[in-house]
Amino acid sequence: MGMKFYGLVDEALSEVHRREPDYLSRFPIGIPDDVSEIAARYAGQPLLAAYPAAAIEQAIADGLAHAAKSSPTARRVSGEDDPLTGWLCDGIVDALQADRGAVALEPCPPPEKPVSEIFADGYSERRTPAGSRYFVRNGGGRPLLVISATGTPPEIWRRFLGDTSHGFKIIVPERQGGDLFTGGLQRHVELSTETDTLAAILDAEAIDRADLLAWCNGARLAIDLAGRCPDRVSAVVLLTPMLKGIHGVEPNPSPFERDLQPLLDAAARQTAMAPFLAKTIAQQAQSPDWNRLKDAAARVETLFGRPAKDIAANLLAPMAEGGSLINVARRVASDEAYPIHEILPAVKTPMLVIMGANDQVVSNAYTSAVMRMAAGPVTKAFLAGGGHYIQDLQYPYFRLLLTEYLERDRPPSGMARVLVESGDAGRPA
Repeated sequence: MGMKFYGLVDEALSEVHRREPDYLSRFPIGIPDDVSEIAARYAGQPLLAAYPAAAIEQAIADGLAHAAKSSPTARRVSGEDDPLTGWLCDGIVDALQADRGAVALEPCPPPEKPVSEIFADGYSERRTPAGSRYFVRNGGGRPLLVISATGTPPEIWRRFLGDTSHGFKIIVPERQGGDLFTGGLQRHVELSTETDTLAAILDAEAIDRADLLAWCNGARLAIDLAGRCPDRVSAVVLLTPMLKGIHGVEPNPSPFERDLQPLLDAAARQTAMAPFLAKTIAQQAQSPDWNRLKDAAARVETLFGRPAKDIAANLLAPMAEGGSLINVARRVASDEAYPIHEILPAVKTPMLVIMGANDQVVSNAYTSAVMRMAAGPVTKAFLAGGGHYIQDLQYPYFRLLLTEYLERDRPPSGMARVLVESGDAGRPA
């Protein structure tokens, strides 16, 4: 196996390390004595048809042996008794295909610079005539408007923003109501106002058509912009979209949404309690007591749903203090009252929806139900082991999906870790 193979296995292991640095020392990887049964389950995959069973078995054996070096308590087992081992084998098989050139999956080490330096070195700061701030990548040719979550600093996008190997001319608007770099929500702004600002950015840059990439609750903005400016949007990529509260769709909240909503309601009703509620949210976001998670499947499910520890504080920024939490509560209520159910059925723009199979922040079933409203073709990609933060923790897969759909104008390929449900045979150019 080549360097690309082992680099991708290391990428998979980093997903575990960054979520919980001590996980692999506390909970050993099970290394099966015989991998033939594991290898056999991949035999029916089209991309693996050209590989003899022995090649797949060898790749799994080599990949697990490499992974065992990161788990000082790795142990030999008679069968596959750990769901983490099964997930890791999926990544190993994808790494084999990448190593042989069958898929364009590449190891992507994160940039060493913080986001502030990435912007300073590779982006230009600009403003619309009305004064709204945004940043434009100095390189790249294909305009891509990146719409992040309300009040969240850009650390979640660090790998993409600092990646100079792609051809996207990234445009990062500062979400109104807060500061791009420090995060939080200092004032309440309606969704329609932000849509107007995004359109103004395209005007200021003299961009006739752009692609949209929206994460979390930025998805509503992307849908609204595509509905209001259909001739200016080439394609939309919704990344783990938060679309709760769409009129006409049966509620199906995720655990996070179910637990958070009462706190938001309380902050909106009794603003004096907001600082206390912000502390409550911070406490709930702390690492779980891993010793209480005795069942391996439940433990791995919890692990996969978590963000990387090094950016967790940034993700909490919108709800870190009382005033911001109150504005978040107001924004959630106004977003849910916005008539997305009337806009989406008129959106004919092709859309790719990327979802983490282990997302605990949003409900994938609910997202799928909402997307059935769209008039245009919708392609869905589900990433095994992915939570709500795919652009960070699963960056090589994120880059591959984005490149195939936007730059190569085709639905993404399915892989061991990626299930693709395509609503069309191909995406119009």
